[in-house]
Amino acid sequence: MSYRSTIARQTESLRDSLEAAEAEIAGQDMSALGDGLIAVTGIGASFAAAVVVAGELQRRGRRAFAIRSVDMMDGLDLADTVIALSHRGRSVETVEALRRLPNARSIAVTNDSESPLAKAATHHVRLANGSDATPSSTGYTATLLAAGLVCDAITGQPDDWSAVPDLAASVLASAGERMERLGRLFAERRAIDCVGAGSSLGTADGASLLIREAARIPASAYDTRHYLHGPMESMDETTGVVLFGRGREIELARNLETIGCPSLLVTSDETVADGRSMTVLRVPFFENRIMQGLADIFAPQLLAATLSDAAGLTDVKFRYRQNDTKIPAQAA
Repeated sequence: MSYRSTIARQTESLRDSLEAAEAEIAGQDMSALGDGLIAVTGIGASFAAAVVVAGELQRRGRRAFAIRSVDMMDGLDLADTVIALSHRGRSVETVEALRRLPNARSIAVTNDSESPLAKAATHHVRLANGSDATPSSTGYTATLLAAGLVCDAITGQPDDWSAVPDLAASVLASAGERMERLGRLFAERRAIDCVGAGSSLGTADGASLLIREAARIPASAYDTRHYLHGPMESMDETTGVVLFGRGREIELARNLETIGCPSLLVTSDETVADGRSMTVLRVPFFENRIMQGLADIFAPQLLAATLSDAAGLTDVKFRYRQNDTKIPAQAA
């Protein structure tokens, strides 16, 4: 299935994943996983999702942090609970992180209950996102949604996720209306930075990976305040910046406007408007940082597809194929 078609079917994939994850969680007692220090881990796009999830757990008063799976492979006793994210459950680093932890309780979020990661974890929650493409769209958003339900289960603080499928449809529609303009402004960029704070740094990381994978444009993710301390200095009229947030990100987008650097500001602020080279996409505001992460990622998905099409790379396969990042099915 093509990248654009998987983006478009996220209303369906999120609805199916919500139903599947709710059913699995209903049969498990996860209350003990909310105690102590919680590590949220993954690799690639799953690590971007881990940053979003850790931020939401922090908002709920839990001691939680995101950590790359490769940094847990030494088997050090770093956390009391590990939430492990991996779409197919076969990422070598994430599986090994769980296998080598001496004492931690763990929960895996994957689309395969028979995967190596699911078998290595104390608990498992299954996605039902169906088909996905490269870059990942349905896998990433379904992982966030299921991880949000896990947060509810381990904190005893339930939230209402029923509107998420319709949120996808609404934001995708409004973002789609801005792509012609963004396609012009972001044409032939030599680099694109993605910027956000807190959980939005995870969204920025996910967005930068989409742009790299789909359009082969160098892209990097930065924390908002860190970005002000030098990294933004190389940006000019030949580059672009994607920003997520309603705080310092607004002034930052205006700073970029003064030097003619095109930007996309994904924000819930209703007072900021487009500029000459600044495009504003308004999304709903959520206290829940995972829901905000879901609302914010749809526009960069479409931007990556737009830039991919412009570069003649529509649904082109990866140039670099790795043979040591996934556990083969026969070795599971």
